[in-house]
Amino acid sequence: MKNLKNHKGIGYFLVAFGIINILYFISCFIVFSRFVNFSEFFVMLGIACVILGIYKIRFHENNFNEVVKKFLTVLKVFISIIVISFIFVEGCILVSANESHNKKPDYITILGGGISGRNMLLVQLQRTQEALKYIKQNPGIKVIASGGQGRGEDISEAEAMRIYLVQHGVKNEDIIKEEKSKNTLENMKYTREILKKIDGRENIQLAVVTSNFHVFRAKFLAKRYGFQVEGVPAPVNYLLLPNYCVREYFGVVKSFIFDR
Repeated sequence: MKNLKNHKGIGYFLVAFGIINILYFISCFIVFSRFVNFSEFFVMLGIACVILGIYKIRFHENNFNEVVKKFLTVLKVFISIIVISFIFVEGCILVSANESHNKKPDYITILGGGISGRNMLLVQLQRTQEALKYIKQNPGIKVIASGGQGRGEDISEAEAMRIYLVQHGVKNEDIIKEEKSKNTLENMKYTREILKKIDGRENIQLAVVTSNFHVFRAKFLAKRYGFQVEGVPAPVNYLLLPNYCVREYFGVVKSFIFDR
């Protein structure tokens, strides 16, 4: 009887968790008046949890045949591995998102976050604004604006950042544009290529300005290209933080395995 109550308790928890995910998706849509990138994951997760929770409430595993029981056991192990790795990665993301930066680097690079037409999207604007604060604390430092031109973008992300920085007092000659990259790996790859041409030193000290949730991945990819790196975290909208952090988990796993 106690086992049955525990079984149903898990079911109710899954239903509640699923509803929370669905409400989060709806909240993002209402606040931003559009489907936020990756937010569909939460509505799909929510629906899956609600369905699984209802099954947990209505059926007990003792009623299933051996094949189904074995499948459920394998599924539980798989989910456990995902949960453990998720907690570990999110812990790394959280630590990096709150790190302080004390050393004066050789260069600072700002990672692009998307533009519409010629206007920076909020994520890229927040990164550029955070970089501007850093530049004012380290006058004369060389800045690498890193980001190519994608669909719906009239100019490169690097050019959009250059325009903003110059308008806010940064000297144009202090800005180096990297305009080929489409993702974080390419940000680091092409930045390294540029610096090899203008600075032959090894172990260049690089400060990477990016969104707080993205610092961890940006840093370990920068290290793969030989940089001595520290992160400069830029804030993001609090409502979007769960969306970004969950999406970043998959980005970290993908980058750790495939990005070389």
